[in-house]
Amino acid sequence: MYDLVLKGGTVIDPSRSLHKKLDVGITGDRITALAASIAESGATRVIDVAGKLVTPGLVDNHIHVYPSKSNSKHPDFAGVFGGVTTAADAGGAGPDNFQDFCDSVLTQSQTRLYCLLSIFRDRGPEAMKNRSDDSADGWDMDIEGVVRVAREYPEIVKGIKVQLSARESQAIGIKHIEAAKVAGREAKIPVLMHLSDTAGRERGITSPQMVGQAVSLMDPGDAITHVFTPNTGSTLDQDGRILPEVLDAQRRGVLIDTANDGNNFGWAEAELAMSQGLVPDMIASDNQITYKPTLLRSLLEYSSYYLHLGFSIDEVIRMMTITPARFLRIEDRAGSLALGRDADVAVLELLDGQWKLEDSTGVCRVGAQSLVPVFTIKAGRVIESGAGLYPWGWAPPAVNTTGVAV
Repeated sequence: MYDLVLKGGTVIDPSRSLHKKLDVGITGDRITALAASIAESGATRVIDVAGKLVTPGLVDNHIHVYPSKSNSKHPDFAGVFGGVTTAADAGGAGPDNFQDFCDSVLTQSQTRLYCLLSIFRDRGPEAMKNRSDDSADGWDMDIEGVVRVAREYPEIVKGIKVQLSARESQAIGIKHIEAAKVAGREAKIPVLMHLSDTAGRERGITSPQMVGQAVSLMDPGDAITHVFTPNTGSTLDQDGRILPEVLDAQRRGVLIDTANDGNNFGWAEAELAMSQGLVPDMIASDNQITYKPTLLRSLLEYSSYYLHLGFSIDEVIRMMTITPARFLRIEDRAGSLALGRDADVAVLELLDGQWKLEDSTGVCRVGAQSLVPVFTIKAGRVIESGAGLYPWGWAPPAVNTTGVAV
């Protein structure tokens, strides 16, 4: 007897090389059947998902839900409302405020949330305000604290987030990257390294040489993020050539993460980098619901950009499921529809149309396909997606016949 059967959908599970019309049976909080046909008489509830895609619950390895502020959206807007059943807060908490992360965010979220710790002792507002942009003052790194918290809370702490941008590089070079690697190796957790001078060029430019040095420190299983940013301090040099250290890193097993957000995706940069052999392994949103509500876009909306870049639907689903699950080292419980796994499922629809895909510089492409959530299943429980984050819904803004977004 099944508590729930999803009937008639197309199952896409790249972890098992599945792309096939199958029914999915769920008992309690577990996936208990994948079959060509499951009798409706054997189920308490049946949902017809014919014409829809049934995938593992999406995994977003790079979001920001902590610290919460007065204008923050609920964490589940970056999670289960949009098909994402598992996500990692990237660097919002350091060793000193990790417990507050647990108390203030984990307790209210239906989405399974993990933490990528900051290497800095305290990521609170006062600590950040006291840091100088041009000296080492206030940049208090805490290797011992990160290792201690990671060992004490292995079910929550799944990595370290560290940022290489102008603010840090002008003050301390790559000392924080080196510290993050010491902590990561000792705690046996990966490092996610931000590339991009997102604070603006007026604060200085992180040189390609410094980026290359930092990337060279990354180990297999680590990841670099914002690889298609139009900002300086990126994977490209001033002449648009991919840094050889970046390609070397991917060859040795460092994962390539996109993490669009509103500042770090450029069409020209994506096309340049990919033409030189850099292919992303993961799609992340960098969804910043804590302090940049205008940048609040879902993982699925950003996936439209990669469909337009020529990735297949199976490749896009892989980059949002099993690969980020492997980066977080949770592939035994997320990113797959294998029998016995947690019943974390995304039911999606692939829409045809004309979609305005705008990059961080204002350049637009018109996409032909968009993935949108129909509903999400988290631990066997159906969660409705609702209307989406913006007036245009979960898909990107549509383009009318005159080429203007509506």
